Amino acid sequence: MKKIYLFCLAYIYCLMAVCQTPVGRTVETIVADVLAQMPVQNAEQYNLLLNDLASTKEEGVFQLIKMMNPPGKGSNAQVEYALNGLSCYVSAEGQDANRITVSNAYIKALDMTDNKDVKAFIIRQLQIVGKDESVEKLSSFISDESLSGPACRALVSIKSDNAAKALLDALATAANQKAKKDIIEAIAEMQVADAEGKLLAILGNDKDDDTRKATLYALSRCGSKASLKDLSLAAEKAGYAVDKSGATEAYIALLKRLLDKGDAKDVAKLANDLMKKAEKAGQGHTRESALQILMSANPGDALKLLQAALKEDNRNYRFAALNFASEFASGNMYKELLKTMQKAQPAVKTDITNWFLQECADEKKKALIGSFATDIFIEQLGNNDMILKKATIDVLVRIGGHKSILALADLLASDNKEVVSMAKNGLLSMNGNISAAIVPVMDKATNDGKVAALELLAARKASKYGDVVFGLLTSDSQEVKTAAYAALKDVSTSGNLSGLYGLLEKSDASFVFPVQQAIINSLSEYPADKQVTLVINQMDKTSSDKKYLYYPVLAVTGDKQALKIISEGFKNSTGEAQEVAFRSLLDWKGMEAAKDLLAICKDAGLSAYFDRSLSGYIGLVSNPQVKAEERFGYLNTALSLARTTAQKKSILTQLGKTNVYPAMLAAGKYLDDTSVQQEAAQAVMTIALANKDFAGKNVEDLLNKVILVLDNPDAEYQKQAIRDHLSSLVPPKPFQLPDEEKKEGYYILFDGTNMDQWTGNVTDYILENGCISLHPSSAHGGNLYTKEEFSNFIFRFEFQLTSGANNGLGIRTPMEGDAAYVGMELQILDNEAPVYSNLAVYQYHGSVYGIIPAKRGYLKPVGEWNYQEVVANGDNIKITLNGTVILDGNIREATKNGMPDKKNHPGLFNKKGHIGFLGHGSPVKFKNIRIKNLK
Repeated sequence: MKKIYLFCLAYIYCLMAVCQTPVGRTVETIVADVLAQMPVQNAEQYNLLLNDLASTKEEGVFQLIKMMNPPGKGSNAQVEYALNGLSCYVSAEGQDANRITVSNAYIKALDMTDNKDVKAFIIRQLQIVGKDESVEKLSSFISDESLSGPACRALVSIKSDNAAKALLDALATAANQKAKKDIIEAIAEMQVADAEGKLLAILGNDKDDDTRKATLYALSRCGSKASLKDLSLAAEKAGYAVDKSGATEAYIALLKRLLDKGDAKDVAKLANDLMKKAEKAGQGHTRESALQILMSANPGDALKLLQAALKEDNRNYRFAALNFASEFASGNMYKELLKTMQKAQPAVKTDITNWFLQECADEKKKALIGSFATDIFIEQLGNNDMILKKATIDVLVRIGGHKSILALADLLASDNKEVVSMAKNGLLSMNGNISAAIVPVMDKATNDGKVAALELLAARKASKYGDVVFGLLTSDSQEVKTAAYAALKDVSTSGNLSGLYGLLEKSDASFVFPVQQAIINSLSEYPADKQVTLVINQMDKTSSDKKYLYYPVLAVTGDKQALKIISEGFKNSTGEAQEVAFRSLLDWKGMEAAKDLLAICKDAGLSAYFDRSLSGYIGLVSNPQVKAEERFGYLNTALSLARTTAQKKSILTQLGKTNVYPAMLAAGKYLDDTSVQQEAAQAVMTIALANKDFAGKNVEDLLNKVILVLDNPDAEYQKQAIRDHLSSLVPPKPFQLPDEEKKEGYYILFDGTNMDQWTGNVTDYILENGCISLHPSSAHGGNLYTKEEFSNFIFRFEFQLTSGANNGLGIRTPMEGDAAYVGMELQILDNEAPVYSNLAVYQYHGSVYGIIPAKRGYLKPVGEWNYQEVVANGDNIKITLNGTVILDGNIREATKNGMPDKKNHPGLFNKKGHIGFLGHGSPVKFKNIRIKNLK
């Protein structure tokens, strides 16, 4: 029995051991399986893998840590990905036991390695999973100059009393300035109130500029009234300037913080004192900040403070005061400011008017302001100051209403052309019936006013007033007459057709086109067949020498009978009639006209029309809605007829878009023709690379020939793409620098095989098919940074966008904070996505975000690879996209009058920093990344 008992007991122990890991697998097996399957796109599978990894407890963590390579000895991307995932997984709600196990494993693992980079990585994991159990261990690294930063940030993440105490204790014994600064910044982040005394002592004794700046910032975050004197003295020493010492900003921040705590009376007194001292020192920004604090401390005095500010000559100060006052705006404030405005000089009137315009952006405020301010603004229109008049027009447009419309309409009678233009632009953007207000003014308006009124009637398609427009067709003024003819198409209806027919047949040649457009618009009320019938009936009544005038009208109908009439008209006419018929064929929108245009191309007697006919034919048959195989047939016919190099190039380019095998072969026949060689090569390459099933010797020979002949700025990269395609079943080869770039001093940051030189979010940015691919796991996507910092450089890379993609290239940026502001962001964006149609100009692709806009229109279609070069040389930034310079500017020059986006960019002028890809939740790919340092 004893033997049986021992056997059973042993069996139970074995069973328990097996059950400790999933399906009886060993820790080594689980770790290997997890690494082999990561990264994985499926969230459910990802969580299952992490659950398996968590089941390995400390042993699994130790095994992964032991697999990490020192810098330069191999990639750690997979291991780091797994451990990052594990840390996040066990930090989730309901995973307390696993979290403690993993945290303790990291604590022990810190003693398993001497490599500082590996230790830093482990500490960063404790920043995710650690709590009080890790405080003691983390504290031991605070004095280490290379690890103090990660250790302090981890303690900040823990946010416990013990973590705060550890930082305070370390502050007293900090062995070096770097560690001291890291500790102080951590204390600031945690807002450790007990640190105030020690921080004040450091401020009084430490002479290191960086440490003092960090201390001032920390006191602004966790100081009390006890810190006011020292920060005030520091600001005074800085001359109340917003400078690199950070003293003035710290003092202002502390005042705001104390105000938020309820110390309004004392803060108001200090803010008032700061205002006076800043004014005396000539520091406008500081004075404005003090004014803002003072208004917040005494909301009841906001109007009085604002009215005092409006008496000053400094426009920036006035404008700042108005902006601050918005928070306290009320009906009484509005009425008092209107009184002030009526007595003020034009410059102040303009400021107040523009402020009201801003206030009216809120619908409730607009209704309130409009109820008593409209008449005052209308009266102000009489002021001769043009800047004020423009501002007044803008606010009346925003307020809207019948009174505002009438007032702006009256301005059309002005003898000042600029006033007329401003009134017209204002009326264009107003809701309501502007036409009824415009027409009575036209009789007394100058010619400029009449032209503007006609343009407004046309814009509102005011057919009710068509007779007014028709009446001005005989004006003595050529400008008015031209505007009336131009307006016809927008105010005419089917009821005007008879008059338009007569007008067309007797108009001067210069007015034929607008009358034809008016007839076309009037006929649009009928179906196509009815339109054709009506036009044919009129043509039957028209003399033979005038019938051709109706060809352009027939061309718009798209009716086959209309096409037949135009085609016969071309064949049977000469001179102007034949030319109009031909232009009508060119204007035909459907494929039906292709046959007629091709016939003209083939007729030797019509050689004068050949070039335009062929161009029109190519345009019609290149329509993507035409089946690809049919497009090839049409284009191949055109290629056989083409006479000029330009024509052949155009056709070859379109052949490349058909994506069919015969088109590739047809283009391949021109690879030896040096005049069109490059277009032929592009066509062959485009088709072949898009179709992996196009194989065989023919394709290989063509592509190898393309490699030999390609000659353009992107040729080296295109050749590489072709080689990759030819060996697509072979793993991608590492990217290598062209010889010319090697000689110039470039070196590779990413060659398609590893991400050793990158850090940051290596969870979402992964190595995939020779690319860095971003697959966002969250709404943002995170940032990927170079481990190395750069100052002045030339950075070259390729990127591929998805529809609506949004990313960014951060340069000279730290790894913490929003790179667009703590560094500099160069936008990476799908400009053509409808969702971005209303961005500011400095937010589109290639722009220095918020600072300098880039030229648009040079991105390749979504899904194609773009090549970009960034030159950052001091304050000069130059960006070349796909061979075109889209930005070449100086950030200091661009900001000499303030930041264009009105935001704070503290890192814009950083001397150096990391380069990073800045995710915004969109899949994006990058490859072939290299850099050259500039002196």
